[in-house]
Amino acid sequence: MGEALVLLAEDIMEAVVEVVAEEQEEQESQEEEEEEEVQAKEREEKPRKQGRAEPGRGPPTSLSPLEALGALQLEMSAVNAQANRAYLRLKRRVRRMQEPRLDRRRAIIQDIPGFWAKAIVSHPQLSALISDQDEDVLSYMITLEAQELGRPEYRCRLMFFFRSNPYFCNQVILKEYHLSFAGYRACSSTPVQWFWDYERGAPSRRQDAVSLNFLNWLSGHDCPGSDRIAEIIVEDLWPNPLRYYPREQGAGRGAREQASSCVGGPAEPAVKATEQESSAE
Repeated sequence: MGEALVLLAEDIMEAVVEVVAEEQEEQESQEEEEEEEVQAKEREEKPRKQGRAEPGRGPPTSLSPLEALGALQLEMSAVNAQANRAYLRLKRRVRRMQEPRLDRRRAIIQDIPGFWAKAIVSHPQLSALISDQDEDVLSYMITLEAQELGRPEYRCRLMFFFRSNPYFCNQVILKEYHLSFAGYRACSSTPVQWFWDYERGAPSRRQDAVSLNFLNWLSGHDCPGSDRIAEIIVEDLWPNPLRYYPREQGAGRGAREQASSCVGGPAEPAVKATEQESSAE
């Protein structure tokens, strides 16, 4: 199973290299075409601009500084929109090429209990958000899916699948984010159907509903930093979860538990060696 995962990771990396090389060639040709279009537009607009001073090169004749600044910002917005379209085209192409490999990966991960939960808990950035209760909630998680949807707006959908648990009734929790060159922006989240403690007037097992932790992020998108968590999962964890899956038995929350395990680890072999020498005598 370990060899299969390694081979799958190698296949994915090779595919990414191929896509990047193809996209670089396509991008270069597109940049040349776009440069020609820009030059043509400049030649068309040049007669209209004659007699008008450029911003910063003398007193303007027809535009005030604020008007000139506004015109420049419009040009910059057009460039950003163009970059956003190129970014989304790249994302769609990579998604199409990776789909067969993602199907193979799903089939392999099904045979690894708690794979996604362990990868999340071991991720160096996500682990800082995970409390003991979060880790218990994640122990009921079956799998994770990430989808990119192109219509009506380009957005990303995260789907967390759970088995029966003492926290909520939901079997699936969906979170959607608008995706653009500027980043992620939350747009919807599945309402969590908590098991209710009527005496307290609050969810029966929920301990902290205020601070930024994984459970609060999962159940809503109003807390600060929510967009960044989604970006980490989609851009870093989802493409290569094997990078964060603990390989050694007993590995826990990334660097924190690795550091704690190293504190008392080196003394054990020496103790065993002493016991063996005593029994030999």
